[in-house]
Amino acid sequence: MLGGMQEKALKQMMQKEIQTYAATLAAMEHEQREAMRTLVEATGADPDALGLDEPPATEERVGQLVDAIVAQQTGDLWGLYVDHVAPEELENTDKAHQFAESDADEWNAQIEAWAQKYRNKAGDSVADRTDRDLADVYTRETFGLGLNEFETEVVDRDPARILQSLVAGPIETHTEAIRALAEREA
Repeated sequence: MLGGMQEKALKQMMQKEIQTYAATLAAMEHEQREAMRTLVEATGADPDALGLDEPPATEERVGQLVDAIVAQQTGDLWGLYVDHVAPEELENTDKAHQFAESDADEWNAQIEAWAQKYRNKAGDSVADRTDRDLADVYTRETFGLGLNEFETEVVDRDPARILQSLVAGPIETHTEAIRALAEREA
């Protein structure tokens, strides 16, 4: 087992290496995006129309990559999602997190519970509304998202895909743009 000083030195060294790798990747992505934009413009196409908007500042991208690595290592993919991917409208993220692990039966039971809660309060005034209609009211009031968007963004989100998207997103965007440009030029 490492002593306290050795362990601290190792953590600092690892953090420096992570920062270095993240900075290298971010710089390469930035350069590649600029080259892609130049290529697309040379063909007469609009880079923004192909999803090739201006690249983020390198420091911002380094932060995203470091956060992704830390989240992977600590298992805090929810925090990564909230900080970098979730819609800005999502509120009460700690409470929303409990639904991110729901299976289909649990989720359907939750929708029914929310609907019953509204029926108990409002009685006949909501008698003609479906469970999903009433659950939609609840998610809008509580989380800032309609039910369908809440399901997409929270309940059905795939943590592994979110991590992949955050880390490999620029490369995936470039690949899609190359394909779209090839189809356009064919």
